[in-house]
Amino acid sequence: EVELFKDHYIISGLLSTLKTNNRLINVLGSIFAKENDYQNCLLLNENKQVVEALNGNIFMVSGNNIKTPPLTDGCLNGILRKQLISILKKMQDFTIEESSVSPFELQKADEIFITNTINGIVSITKYRKKEFTNEVAKQLLPKLNLKVRMD
Repeated sequence: EVELFKDHYIISGLLSTLKTNNRLINVLGSIFAKENDYQNCLLLNENKQVVEALNGNIFMVSGNNIKTPPLTDGCLNGILRKQLISILKKMQDFTIEESSVSPFELQKADEIFITNTINGIVSITKYRKKEFTNEVAKQLLPKLNLKVRMD
């Protein structure tokens, strides 16, 4: 289960896309998640758009469309994010869209998952009262693993 972390915001722009040692928002978000029994939190930018999870990039599935926040919103320019976007662009079954994600859209999604180099793809099972499937994540994980091994 995840929740929005609204105490502090990521500043949108390309500086936020770099992995640095200044991840104070992630530390504070982790404390918030632990204190409130959430497995993860979603971080917002100053425009109140969903940017990423505490530990990775976020992807939202609605039908055959997969959406992820653009780098200009302030999300980390993650390795697996790039790999997965590359895979999705070649697939006939899905379309990939890099555009801003509002918190309201999350509750309308069929599936939400996080990517990071430690865990690969991690499905989000619940956000507020909405429960999600993990079918697309299960379908994409072997393709991602194969691409990472080949590169």
